[in-house]
Amino acid sequence: MVREGYWGYGIPQMVHLGSMALFGGAVVLDDLRLLGAIRKPAFSDLSAQLAAVKWVGFLLAGSSGLLLFMSDATRFYKNPAFLIKTGLLFLIAANAWIFRSVVYKDVKAWDNAANPPAGAKIAALVSLFLWISVIAASRAIGFTLSDT
Repeated sequence: MVREGYWGYGIPQMVHLGSMALFGGAVVLDDLRLLGAIRKPAFSDLSAQLAAVKWVGFLLAGSSGLLLFMSDATRFYKNPAFLIKTGLLFLIAANAWIFRSVVYKDVKAWDNAANPPAGAKIAALVSLFLWISVIAASRAIGFTLSDT
């Protein structure tokens, strides 16, 4: 249906783009707080307020991305831009895991600080760079699809 239907590809693609904006927007707000560009609320408060938005965006992006992938999996898995995007998503997950397990465990010490610690800033910069790279790779997928 996704590959053959008139709206079968368009609707999941619109959902994918919208949910990436939803999830990405929430992540950018967290990252800006970690960089000190946003000084209030405390990071843990901001992150908690954005948690539902992130989860909805993540679940919609993941499910719509899976539908888009399944529409032409044999071409996507050979697409260099898709492979780069997939690799970047794994790096994003690793960055988030490292942040949560190393930097965030001491959040009570720096949570209200206008200037979070260097580890938080590095994690935020890496996050922003990776998400911008994912967006670029996502846009490149449609221009690098092969016919085979």
